[in-house]
Amino acid sequence: MPALMMQPDLSNVVVSGPVRTAALRAWQQQGWPGPRVESWRFTKLDRLAAREITPASSLSTATAGDGLAMAAGMGAHAIQIVNGVIDPASLEGLPAGVTAGNLSDDQGAQDAMMALAPPNHPVSNLSMAVMSGGLVLDVVGEVARPLMLIFEGDNAGLSAHPVVLIRLAPAARMVMAEWHQSAVALSAPLIGLDLAAKASLDFVKIQSEGSTTSHLAATGVSLAGEARLTGFSLSVGGEMARLETHVTMAGEGADCQLSAIYLGRGRQHHDITTVLNHDIGHCTSDQVIRGVLDDRARGVYQGKVRVAEDAQKTDGQQMSRALLLSRKAEVDAKPELEIYADDVVCAHGATVGELDATQLFYLTSRGIPEAKARAMLIEAFLIDAIDSVEIDNLAQILRETATRWMAQTGLTTDGNQHG
Repeated sequence: MPALMMQPDLSNVVVSGPVRTAALRAWQQQGWPGPRVESWRFTKLDRLAAREITPASSLSTATAGDGLAMAAGMGAHAIQIVNGVIDPASLEGLPAGVTAGNLSDDQGAQDAMMALAPPNHPVSNLSMAVMSGGLVLDVVGEVARPLMLIFEGDNAGLSAHPVVLIRLAPAARMVMAEWHQSAVALSAPLIGLDLAAKASLDFVKIQSEGSTTSHLAATGVSLAGEARLTGFSLSVGGEMARLETHVTMAGEGADCQLSAIYLGRGRQHHDITTVLNHDIGHCTSDQVIRGVLDDRARGVYQGKVRVAEDAQKTDGQQMSRALLLSRKAEVDAKPELEIYADDVVCAHGATVGELDATQLFYLTSRGIPEAKARAMLIEAFLIDAIDSVEIDNLAQILRETATRWMAQTGLTTDGNQHG
């Protein structure tokens, strides 16, 4: 366990049941990963040092963030999770086809959650062990109204450890969003998505945490035969953020489309890490990652596509592109292909560059102010990733969040420079 690393105060945590007890034991043995752990080489957790924080254990008053307004704008049912604790009032009136349960009372669901969770991951173990409540959502049929999970918090002395398991029955269909906006010291959500045969989930996550919050998220996904996941993550907030997603193709014909954008300024650190396990043949996956960094911000993309020996006819693609607005910004890209089958179509790539000087000159020579011209080029760089979101109301909240970040950075297409 790394020296001087922040360790949550677990003295008041009561753990019961074999799954949570095992998770706590694994966490105590493992702790936070140090820089010698290859998958954490680019994201050092020393920013968490010297902070004394305690896992939240009771519901607090909901904070007035942007989540409820975003949910209303997309016509979604909002489930509020404050300091990692589910607000039971927000579970009333769920859309038809969605039922909620308590993960703490369901040992079978806990087993299923840990089977989905990224293995040997600090968030998988810590959040399962110390969660307050936990939530299970079971989905059947086609859900007409979107769901939005709103993760809030206002206590800088707490860490939030929400655990949510979402299970889609065969042929179920749903649109869902996550909104993360809090001021807790550490936000560590653990999310499980289990899609049965021919189920379909359109999923968007927006990470807009406070400037001193560290966001460490672990998401585990299983896709049965002909199941489809279209996921998009936008990371703009927090002092340090790592969004890690592990996907297992568990049935023929499964399809996974993952896109992500990270936008950083100041000394922010954004990490997008993905692992796609093609255990079964005749499955497809595609990853599109975009990053824009200013000042001394740092971005990381680690993406592994693993194709098992029997997973013939796999199609796995990944592409990462980063745009640096400052000579002091930094990007680390590590796309990987680990292929044991011989009849596959797999490719990966990564590029890092600056704004095209020729294009910038072309726009300014035609009377467009430089700030507006820069904003136009950044928008063009991001638009193909955002356009991959086919659900209009999900795409809209992504555009609004990205536009807000650009304005705060001093870039806007209205032609005015904002400080």
